[in-house]
Amino acid sequence: MLKGAIIGFGNIAVRGHVLAYLSDEVLRSKVQIASVMDVVGQNRELLRQYFPEAKFYTDFLSMLENERLDFVDICTPPHTHADYIQRCATKGIHILCEKPLTETYAKASGLVKLVRESHIVFVPCHQYKYSPLWKTIHEFIASKKLGTATLAQFNVFRLHADSGTTAWSPDWRTKRNHSGGGILVDTGAHYFYLAQYFFGVPKRVFSVLRTLKHVDYDVEDTALVTLEYDQTLMQVNLTWAANQRANSLHIVGTEGSLFYNEKALLFSNSAGTQEIPMPDVSDKNQYVSWYAALIKEFVKRIEEQNTSDDFLCEAFNVMKMLDLSYKASEKNAMIDVG
Repeated sequence: MLKGAIIGFGNIAVRGHVLAYLSDEVLRSKVQIASVMDVVGQNRELLRQYFPEAKFYTDFLSMLENERLDFVDICTPPHTHADYIQRCATKGIHILCEKPLTETYAKASGLVKLVRESHIVFVPCHQYKYSPLWKTIHEFIASKKLGTATLAQFNVFRLHADSGTTAWSPDWRTKRNHSGGGILVDTGAHYFYLAQYFFGVPKRVFSVLRTLKHVDYDVEDTALVTLEYDQTLMQVNLTWAANQRANSLHIVGTEGSLFYNEKALLFSNSAGTQEIPMPDVSDKNQYVSWYAALIKEFVKRIEEQNTSDDFLCEAFNVMKMLDLSYKASEKNAMIDVG
């Protein structure tokens, strides 16, 4: 039985992580959440309802000193990640960490080096890769059912930033010193690891970042990003300034195309159109199954002592693409990824 600790009990912890641990039979048989750390008393009391036998802490260092942990599950905002990762890696504790890796690219290189040298399992919470929609799209691209994908466009429209837990700082996503950026970081990070999942690391990046509506935010509320590959252009259009919530995607290939309309994935080629029913990808009730699959992959790697750095590289490349997107917008220029 692996002993783990949850760090932070915000919305994503309860909607994804906690319910995954409790609802999945495999995880219940292999994982014990032995400790919980949160600086907010109200959050600790809520967590006690889920893990009554766990030990509860207000201080991270005290928890590390008093507990013998196999892993930690970091569910706190990005500006806290670096310190937690450094201290756990130094102690040889495996790490599951919410995206992005940290709040700045400058910190990311040092973290990657430390994690590699510590020979621990590190898995970022890139949970979209475990959803039926994105797995199906990956299969279409990888199997060449579309031929060569030449253009991919992803659109995410929201009215505002999601709120964090009311017990701490509900608007942390709109504070640069906590989040590291606006919708580009909060939502764009997902599409930057999906880009790698589908097409690999891009050659060049261009972006336009603006605040179109929420002038009280300390970060951008809109991001339009283009990723250039040898044979593919990928566009990611994100906004917190829409008047209705919506998601869509289009992928055009030399032998077929895909379109997603929140209800179904439509595959069209010379033989006609096939409709593949799909749930609304933005429905967070689905997150539990995605997180369960992700955490089981993490547990499997710990059991097999698989410390390969593919997930770590993916997380680092997300940080690099975020950084280059901000620079491209500032310079109004396409930038080589290198």
